[in-house]
Parts: sequence; structure tokens; C-alpha cells
Amino acid sequence: MSFSTIGKYKLAYRLKRGGPDSFVFIHGLGASKNSFDRCFGMRAFSGYTLAAIDLPGCGGSSQPDDFSYSMKDQADLVLTWIRDLALDRMILVGHSMGGVICLYLAEALGAQVKAFFNLEGNLHCEDCTFSGKVASGSWEDFESKGFEEFKSALRKAVQKKTSPGLKNYYQNISKAYPRALYLSSVSLVKESYQGNLKQRFLDVPVKKWYVFGEKSMNRLTRSFLDANKIPYFIVPESGHFMMDDQPGLFYKMLFEALGDKKRGEPFL
Repeated sequence: MSFSTIGKYKLAYRLKRGGPDSFVFIHGLGASKNSFDRCFGMRAFSGYTLAAIDLPGCGGSSQPDDFSYSMKDQADLVLTWIRDLALDRMILVGHSMGGVICLYLAEALGAQVKAFFNLEGNLHCEDCTFSGKVASGSWEDFESKGFEEFKSALRKAVQKKTSPGLKNYYQNISKAYPRALYLSSVSLVKESYQGNLKQRFLDVPVKKWYVFGEKSMNRLTRSFLDANKIPYFIVPESGHFMMDDQPGLFYKMLFEALGDKKRGEPFL
């Protein structure tokens, strides 16, 4: 694990230098860069540079009280990190809330982005599954009891389901900074209701795909993608955390979408 100091904030990241094309992985609400750990050991990624970061308040990054945790401010930190590492020819992969942050990145980076994979990222208010619960009350209520209640509900869900991704998410949430989780949720809900995310996703001038888990597919989102001829793919036998539930299939389908079918062979 490496660290990047941006202003007064310390961000943890993982970097594996390879070729000129760079995969940049952005995790979701309260998760961490370990959401994408598996690809760092996969032969299919040889020849690519891989970079994954812990957003502020998550994983090994600092937990500031004076940070806004807005989607834009988090994206600005990530943008500075990308430029400090001199990454180029990027393939952005953003999961859930990370999809919104990647949207900001794609808008800012323009031609430096080769492709954007939006993994069940928020496009409208119906996508606020976890964030809506977290942001439903005041910060004082979340700090005093809401965070523990949220973790308890997740723990019960983990006990009922056989989802590796959900289990990993619970472990990450347990280490996340409550203030970061709450303020990120408030910003994400606001963006989902007022941020015109669907239109921005349509307009961003990069090659893009939306990715569903078969068990968590939002039919409203699928109808929107169909109506606007935006390509998407569905990862079989997986839920919202498709990169953990079915990592082999997920990364194989990702390379196939990029037109590099041979890269999928190590997963078979």
C-alpha cells in the first residue's frame, strides 16, 4: 500500500505499473480499494497499469472532520492523485458511488479516458439503496445509533446470503469513518435526485458501458439504457458486488467489451 498526500489529506492507494493503458478503480460508498484486489493478481491484466484508491474516510485513507465529502470534492482529490501519478489512456471502473465519481473524472479528463465502466452507479433516485438509509436522518442520530444499526442490518444480511461481495462490504463498512459515510450519502442522494446524472452519463464523450449484477439489476435503469442505446452487460449469478461475487466472469466480460477476447482466456 502506498500513500499520496494531497493538501492536508493522506490517501491510500495500490499501484501496479505496466503498459501505457491504465485501469483506474474507484470503490463505492464506505468500501475500499480491496473491492478490486483480485485483478492485481490476474494474468489477464499483464501489460496494463492498475491503480485503485481509498476515498477519504475509507480503507487506509485519512478521516478528516473538515472535509465536505461531496461527490465533486472527492472527485477533485482523485483527479489530483491521477495527475500526480501521470496516468494516461485510462479505463475508468467505478462501482456504485464510485460510478458518480468516475463520471466527474470522465468529464474532466476527456480524451485521456479510453473507456468508462459504470458498475451499477447511481443514475437516479431509485439507486439510493444504502445511501438513502444512511442519509434519512440527522448526523446526530446517525452518529449516536444509526451507524451501529446500519452495520447490524448488514451483518444480518451477510448471515442470510452467500455473497462474497456483501461480506467484504460489511468488513469495509465496519472500518469506515461514520462522518465520511454519512456526508457521502447525503451528497450522493442529492446528486441522484438533483444532479441530472442520467443526462450527464449520456453526454460524457467517452466510450462507456453500464454493468449490472443479475440479481440486482434495476429494470428502470435498463429501460433507460435501451432507450438511449447505451451498451451494458449483465454478470450472471451475481448481485451488486459483481466484481467479488463472480470475479472471473466479471473481468472476462469487461475485456470482451473492450474487444480483447484473448484477455478473457485465463478466466475460463
